[in-house]
Amino acid sequence: MEEPPKEESTAPAGVDSVSSLPDEMLHHILSFVPTKIAITTSVLSKRWRHVWCKTPYLSFPHHKSSLESIHETLASYTAAKITRFHLYVDRETPEASERSRHHVDSLIKFAISHNVEKLSLVLNAYYVFPDFFFSNSSLKQLIVDSWNYIRPKCTVSWTSLQNLSLRNSSLDESFTKVLSGSLMLESLTLQSCSLSCLDLSESPRLRRLNLEFFNSSPRKCHIVAPHIHYLRMIDFTQKYSLVDVSSSLIEANIDTIYFLPRFWCTQDDPSKDPSKEDYQVMMQTMLEKLQNVENLTVGLSFLQMLSIAEVSGVHFPTFKVKTLTLKTTILRSAVLGIAKLLQNSPELKKIVFYKTEDWNCSVEKYVNRYMEPQDPQDLIFPAKSACKVAKPHLVASFMELLLRNTRTLETLVLQLRSCLNTSNYDELSQIALTLSHKNKVCIVLK
Repeated sequence: MEEPPKEESTAPAGVDSVSSLPDEMLHHILSFVPTKIAITTSVLSKRWRHVWCKTPYLSFPHHKSSLESIHETLASYTAAKITRFHLYVDRETPEASERSRHHVDSLIKFAISHNVEKLSLVLNAYYVFPDFFFSNSSLKQLIVDSWNYIRPKCTVSWTSLQNLSLRNSSLDESFTKVLSGSLMLESLTLQSCSLSCLDLSESPRLRRLNLEFFNSSPRKCHIVAPHIHYLRMIDFTQKYSLVDVSSSLIEANIDTIYFLPRFWCTQDDPSKDPSKEDYQVMMQTMLEKLQNVENLTVGLSFLQMLSIAEVSGVHFPTFKVKTLTLKTTILRSAVLGIAKLLQNSPELKKIVFYKTEDWNCSVEKYVNRYMEPQDPQDLIFPAKSACKVAKPHLVASFMELLLRNTRTLETLVLQLRSCLNTSNYDELSQIALTLSHKNKVCIVLK
């Protein structure tokens, strides 16, 4: 029998198909690697010799690249415009600090002069942001990771800035200059920052607010954000007050808020603890701000806070949640909070459950110390997380908890990750099928 003819290659022998790509595609490929590595492609062939010089993506992420060598590198750069510029500056000796500030000034000025659109700065050395840094008409995205104060002494003019992300920064009242000079701002992210007030009332285009890893502080942080549609608060340990948020908020992701009244953490008499009233007011306000949210994501710690709020007599409003995402492990301390949230969400259509293994042992201890199961059926849920493998009867009981506290649910999705083995999955699939028919709810196991 004759062998079928072999298909001929569409590319001529000896031709480098990658090198034949247009410059724009080669630049896109080089955008995924640091500039130091991109430069090494210049020795591949004559075709590659000057490709890196015109790429609009420059990245200097490694502290091993000295600021002096970066300047030498940029002397060969010929592109007229920079789309993305990333610079990492490592901590240096005091003697070198002054030289570093001069080099950083020059590099930022270089990026600005090339109409940079996305600027990312990681500054571990002492640095004072110069006035020219706060005036840029081409900048659309700015990321600054620096423990230095961002205190503009001049007028800020970031007329095209849409996304601003600050990490490890100390902010004061001068931050209002940043906001007033960024009228096109749509998204604001603050990570591990410290401030006492965040007033976004004069930022009409701001739609997304992300607050993460806030520093613990005795001061209460007042948050005014009447225009945002999306709020994310993760590992938020500082006392806060949501002043004006609920009117336009339609999506929220809330977890890990550790402001506990003192009597939960001690053996004190709750009736003599003024912090209980503060806690009730804070949780009451928080829940009211979430009542118009349609897409809500909550984690274990916040669910435990809800359990405490229910026991403490906090009034729960009626929520407009249509899609609820639960990122939690299955614990007794979260059950009461979940049940109350479901009972007060009469428009709920979909629940997505992501089983996690992360939890705060100290918060769990306080919650379990002062809470008794409200429903005997809740005793099946463990008081503490021990087994990483989800037992079918436990997951089944959790599904039943969700189903019996809802009336309008259409879809239940359980993302169990690697918590089930094959036999457990088969058993749970049969249970889910039975519950699905019984409750007329589509149940999906993943």
